[in-house]
Amino acid sequence: MASSKYFADKKSAVSIAIRAFLLLLLLFAVAFFLWSVMRYNEIMEDKEEKEDYILQLEDDIDKLEYLVEAPLDDAYKIRIAREKLGMCFPDEIIYHTELD
Repeated sequence: MASSKYFADKKSAVSIAIRAFLLLLLLFAVAFFLWSVMRYNEIMEDKEEKEDYILQLEDDIDKLEYLVEAPLDDAYKIRIAREKLGMCFPDEIIYHTELD
């Protein structure tokens, strides 16, 4: 009889240890899953930002290619004088607005 009580106590101690280990394993798995989901969302947001930046750079490249390929005629010279140098014709009326 004494030996059966001895084994019953050992069995319950082992059982408790196994259950505690499984509970810790489950908690770790849940925590790791939540961390992974949060990290995935951060990566996807970063990807979207970089894709937007790439599209912006592609637009800039298209504008610069247009400027490089534009002929060097009078219209080109006038546009560059207006945009880059802030020049205008003497008979033009210039309106300034403070919209920023």
